[in-house]
Amino acid sequence: MTFSLSLPRQICYPLARLAQRSAPARPAKDDDQAEYYDHQYRTTDHMRSRFFANLSVTGKVVLDVGSGLGGRAPYWMNQGAARVICIDVNRQELQAGQSILANKFPQFAGKIEYHHPDDLTEPNFADVAVMVDVFEHLVNPRQVLLQCHRWLRPGGQLWSGSIGWYNYMASHCLGHIPIPWCQVIFSQRAIIQTIRRIIHQPDYSPNVWERLEGLGRWDKVQTLKDRPGEPLNMLSLRQVRKIFRQSPFELTAFEIFGFSGRTNALARSVSSLAKIPMLREFFHSYYTAMLTKR
Repeated sequence: MTFSLSLPRQICYPLARLAQRSAPARPAKDDDQAEYYDHQYRTTDHMRSRFFANLSVTGKVVLDVGSGLGGRAPYWMNQGAARVICIDVNRQELQAGQSILANKFPQFAGKIEYHHPDDLTEPNFADVAVMVDVFEHLVNPRQVLLQCHRWLRPGGQLWSGSIGWYNYMASHCLGHIPIPWCQVIFSQRAIIQTIRRIIHQPDYSPNVWERLEGLGRWDKVQTLKDRPGEPLNMLSLRQVRKIFRQSPFELTAFEIFGFSGRTNALARSVSSLAKIPMLREFFHSYYTAMLTKR
């Protein structure tokens, strides 16, 4: 059971509209699929240097699990990977990623593949699997870990980096309700009702996914577990670690990071709170896990 103050829509909606008017407009990095592909490619080097610099891909078959468009795949190839397999349940993104890859990185044709997980029946064929910002979206994380375990060769490594449910942006709704920790402040019903109302305002500009699927994608959503396009499993850090430990992998590392505060003094001042067991759920910026197939 998750914790929330559960404030109602009557408070959520006006505060969300106030926050929208007060916050400076920022261009959405996912407002165009080609732009988001570039974003994935550009940011992978920084993420690797901060979170998994010791993970070697040289000469290895790499699985990018939950790859989406697959913008990280060319980076792995540039780092010496022998082959990269992008795996995602969203077939539209897989097709779009293939098209973008052919246009931007034709030199990797035949070395980067795109597959739905149901299409991969061969066991023990990969050396490394990475899940970047994926775990919080897995409807059945235990099943995905079993799949990864089957795909990897003995001794293969799985790296996962993500956030827990009490992270300040874990609702994945800040594009509509720019209020940090809104899932802790408001009820899920209030958040969903507020989004439905906001997206039908005359001044609202739909994002790329709403343009592709229509504003009706929110109509039947009853809980954030069913968030359109990106379901949320709402797992806390404690629950995530438990799932890793219960998997067939050996959990060799689990690290929790505070806010880096590179551009924000307030973030630096609360970074140490991520080290306190009772507070790390709310004040972590990221967690990473390394798992090994025995």
